[in-house]
Amino acid sequence: MKSFSFKFPLVSHMGNSVSHAKNRKRRGFKYNLHTVTVLVEGVKKRLKVPASMIRTLKKAGVTTHYKKAA
Repeated sequence: MKSFSFKFPLVSHMGNSVSHAKNRKRRGFKYNLHTVTVLVEGVKKRLKVPASMIRTLKKAGVTTHYKKAA
């Protein structure tokens, strides 16, 4: 059985850190990670996923992070 995991690069995109004196230094923007529980092949697994992915998982119905309104 193949292992299931999300792999993301270390930073989502690059930008500049700008000081008060307008000196610019390269910096990376990190992902907004949240721990969610997903059902993978009937087994609950805890994964760290970006906040933007939580909505996708919710719509697919594989996460227990949100419960559908009854």
